[in-house]
Amino acid sequence: MMEPKDLDKQISSKKLAKLYFFYGEEQFLLENKLKAIRKQLIDKDFEEFNYTRLHGKKLSYKDIETEVLSVPFMSDRKMVVISDCGIFGNAKGKDFAPLCQLLSDVPDYMTVIFTEQEFDKKKEKNLDVFQKNGEIVKFSPLSPKQLELWLEKSFEENGKRVLSSDLARMVELCGQSMAMVHTEFNKVLNYVGDREKITAEDITSVVSKTTDARIFDIIDNIAEGRTKNVFEELSVLCASSKDSSSTVLSLLSSRMGELLMVKQLYEDRLPAEKIAEYFEPRRHPFVVKKLTEQSRHFSTGYLKKMTLKGAEYTYAVRSGLINKDLAVEMYTAELLKK
Repeated sequence: MMEPKDLDKQISSKKLAKLYFFYGEEQFLLENKLKAIRKQLIDKDFEEFNYTRLHGKKLSYKDIETEVLSVPFMSDRKMVVISDCGIFGNAKGKDFAPLCQLLSDVPDYMTVIFTEQEFDKKKEKNLDVFQKNGEIVKFSPLSPKQLELWLEKSFEENGKRVLSSDLARMVELCGQSMAMVHTEFNKVLNYVGDREKITAEDITSVVSKTTDARIFDIIDNIAEGRTKNVFEELSVLCASSKDSSSTVLSLLSSRMGELLMVKQLYEDRLPAEKIAEYFEPRRHPFVVKKLTEQSRHFSTGYLKKMTLKGAEYTYAVRSGLINKDLAVEMYTAELLKK
């Protein structure tokens, strides 16, 4: 399996394979690589004739065959992208065998790329045709350090300077999504205008916190006993359109459960990479490290008690025994009695 950085080398050297399978959570990065390959292979003046993208589970073998066997027009190369067709998730499907046969002999002038946002790891055997005749690239969420480096480079390309500590804070606020980081990056650029230096105040003023970042901040404030900060963050979450009081109650309660699990697994000397596998969906190791750091501020007894309390308040809200806004305030007040 190839790393995205190895794909970058192929793109820059123009030594691209005829066949690829791209998949993974980091779709923003995946789409950027598709654009880079298209730019490298296809003349913009003839893109309409030499670049095709097909999409969806209704695609048939015939649809794909027609494009793969087509020839370039006024160009040496042609590129075909097939997204989310789902054919390689089912080796017993009627289109699987003939498609594998077709892809075993892709013409030299063609670059065929299949992309899937989600692909079951248990079905990797179905990708043998790509192992033998091309490349498989998994686009996993980037680590905070990788995101910081990408941000730093992006700011530098726009003539901006940012301290490394401020880049780290920006990534912390944005979360793992590269698309979110890119959106907030553009907001910061627009905010500072022609000014070269970007400050911590600029980032704090402009960058939107993800829900997960706010929950992390609430837990940090609980650990430090900063009551005012806890309720300020809570107010913002509950007031947002996506995060009603009942949702916030569930998030806080779930976080107590996660901290309890991480604390117990860490005490068993499991590394972050192994602990990450206990989460469904799987959490990135750097998130697990953050949870591990926070769990050290709380006793096992406290985390058990608060996990159960969260379940009790959730049941009371769903049963109509207590108002959801009152429930989240009461639960938060109990969290502060650590």
